Amino acid sequence: MAALDFGMALARGMLPKAEAAQKDLINLAGGRNVFKSEDWWNKAVDEQISSGYRTVASKNKEFLMPTGEYKAGTKQTSTSYGRTMFGQFYPISGQFGQPYVPSYSPIFGYGGGVEARTSTSYIAPEGAVFTVDPKTKEKQYTSRFYDVYGSKREDFTAGELSDITASAKRGAEQAKRIAAESKATRKKRGTGGVLAKARIEGEGPATGLPALGEGGLGITGSILGGGIKL
Repeated sequence: MAALDFGMALARGMLPKAEAAQKDLINLAGGRNVFKSEDWWNKAVDEQISSGYRTVASKNKEFLMPTGEYKAGTKQTSTSYGRTMFGQFYPISGQFGQPYVPSYSPIFGYGGGVEARTSTSYIAPEGAVFTVDPKTKEKQYTSRFYDVYGSKREDFTAGELSDITASAKRGAEQAKRIAAESKATRKKRGTGGVLAKARIEGEGPATGLPALGEGGLGITGSILGGGIKL
């Protein structure tokens, strides 16, 4: 059974067209260029059809390590309170250096026009690759975001299911055509050479060569007036 990466499986019509479903499959496979068997791709799509495809719950950041691999960082969230004036957000500080926490009403929200804003930061793992900014003297890490999937699943629409069925049909027809062309090519390659030019016994000669198993080396001699063939 052939091993395929995401692009190859997609080209064969084995995968759904929905972008969110494709991202789910790439995540399950471990990457776009990771090879999986045809059976694996088929089972993964069957699971999506029966249970729905997973949706992204959040994002995280991973950092480049000296080995060339990426490692997830530690995600932290913090909430600050303040007021927006002239389009600018001004945080409010609490007493004695403590965070400011205003009273909150489910009906009126935070009193005094105070807003709550949540910010997210990521702490790089120990040993991550970095450079130092010559101006700010701050560490600059090589990092990238990746999707974190949760337990929530999304069902395909009727149109998407129809597309999957049509793509699978086209993929099956394409696979049969490729197999037939490959078989014809192998058969054609086996028709060349001296053996192919020698006629089968009982058939008329097509190339001037004798049939296999007939005749000798073509050398004749005479012994006591009788011709013999070697």
